[in-house]
Amino acid sequence: MKTINGSSILGTGDLTVSGSGVSDGDYGDITVSSSGTVWNIDAATIGVTELSATGTPSSTTFLRGDNTWDTPTDPAGWTTIVKSANQDVTNSSTLVNDTDLQFSVVAGGHYMVEMQLTISANNTGCDYKFGVNVNSGTMKGSGLWHYISSTGAGVNGVVQVNAASNTTVNGGTTVSDVDFLCFYQLKFSFTASENATFSLQFANVTANPAYTSRTWKGSILKYKRLD
Repeated sequence: MKTINGSSILGTGDLTVSGSGVSDGDYGDITVSSSGTVWNIDAATIGVTELSATGTPSSTTFLRGDNTWDTPTDPAGWTTIVKSANQDVTNSSTLVNDTDLQFSVVAGGHYMVEMQLTISANNTGCDYKFGVNVNSGTMKGSGLWHYISSTGAGVNGVVQVNAASNTTVNGGTTVSDVDFLCFYQLKFSFTASENATFSLQFANVTANPAYTSRTWKGSILKYKRLD
């Protein structure tokens, strides 16, 4: 039976680990002996340095090899925005900007965008109108929408914007229940004509004081600039 400083471990013989007292800046020497053989680790010769990483550690950062905390980045260059809270439009068919799913673009910049949206409405007459928009200048580009029509059918639609600031689709829901969730998706590429903010927009298809259309917390917008 082996022991380390009196504590038993598997095997035979005795293994002893000892070291000098530890004080600030001095980690002492360490001596390891077994079966009459002694190894001495001289801390003064080797040197021990206390590391103090720079940056802010958190659940979303990692420690780099150069001893700094950093935020992971997508190797493909995507930036991901996750909607932080539900957002409702009630009794209005006027499109409004999503408060989270938006980003800045520059004049002449070329962009790829993907959206994965969870939406709902409390009435199938209300449904869910949505689109993309730049608040200054125009866009040139095209892509694909995957959504539910106002009659409840699945739609794979082409979205195209040419020298306009926005494009809009009248989507649908299949059940009159704000907790009945529906999935929409967009893949879109475009060129911006001016410095602006690109955003998802949504509203009721038909306005009514009792009608609410909702974009759900957790919906995702991914984007990257190509140049």
